[in-house]
Amino acid sequence: MFKYCFLPSDVPIAVPKEMTRFKCLILVEREVGGDYRQEVSKALVRAGCLFSLAWGIECFAWNDSVDGAFLEYHDHGDYPEEQTVITTWHDDETLEEVVEFARNCTDHSKVKLADILVLDFAYQERGKLIEQLYLGA
Repeated sequence: MFKYCFLPSDVPIAVPKEMTRFKCLILVEREVGGDYRQEVSKALVRAGCLFSLAWGIECFAWNDSVDGAFLEYHDHGDYPEEQTVITTWHDDETLEEVVEFARNCTDHSKVKLADILVLDFAYQERGKLIEQLYLGA
């Protein structure tokens, strides 16, 4: 399943209930507040995101935020390997390259990740473009 969510402002996100083990491509082309970034990261981890890819403005901060949310979710203790959240950031790649990476290079050691949620923190909606790039349509 491919799900695109356009976020032109800092509003609460809702991960579709049918997505329980998924990857999330975070595209950031506008400023996003630190508290909001943390809120989104926690929501992703709670919902079952197992692979997070961040691209754009302060993408490294998204990487750290999702990592922190994961550790907090597990009380900084032990966790089953199949619940490990893999995080990457892509600050030197084009949009096309990061979408290709999301499509082809996001294996999880224990879980097949067929579903993707794209969170697009941008000024203009571009769902059709991202979907075409991802699905190769």
